[in-house]
Amino acid sequence: MSSILARSPLVCHRKTPCAPIAAVGAQIETAKDGGWIVEFVAVGRPTELSLPAPAPTVHIDGLWQTTCFELFFAQPGDAYVELNLSPSGAFAAYHFDHYRTGMRAIDMPRPEITLDEGHERLTMRARLDEDDLPWDRTGRIGISAVIADKAGAVSYWALAHPPGRPDFHHRDCFALKLPPLSRA
Repeated sequence: MSSILARSPLVCHRKTPCAPIAAVGAQIETAKDGGWIVEFVAVGRPTELSLPAPAPTVHIDGLWQTTCFELFFAQPGDAYVELNLSPSGAFAAYHFDHYRTGMRAIDMPRPEITLDEGHERLTMRARLDEDDLPWDRTGRIGISAVIADKAGAVSYWALAHPPGRPDFHHRDCFALKLPPLSRA
């Protein structure tokens, strides 16, 4: 049986408004086998978004330069993991030793990414196997989105934003603490 671990709206950074999108939300659900199903939903006029072309489900750098959905996992000390999930089907995973330093790619199996483009909503789902989750479930998580529109504007959405410019790597964005894992 699956269960919802978290469901939350994302907040658009005040300096990066997004005319086509009224709201973005995210949900993390555990699958029967212990993996995660992560769902991002953008509501508004998704036909006005700039979406990357379909791509193979392989690690590709620079996904954050256009519409992309992201998870950040706090690790012990200052370390953290960044996972980029693209509507194209591509992904990227990185480990950082400290804030924006010591970055290295993480080798992980391909997540299953699906995209559903509706009239008033865009939904992207990613399936992550339990063994692929780069988190020991004791830290905090950041959930964020980069939304690019066809007019060239880019907006930044997160659970919370630090003062100043958008910065998903800042610990203020790691605003989600999941309940302890129960193995019933």
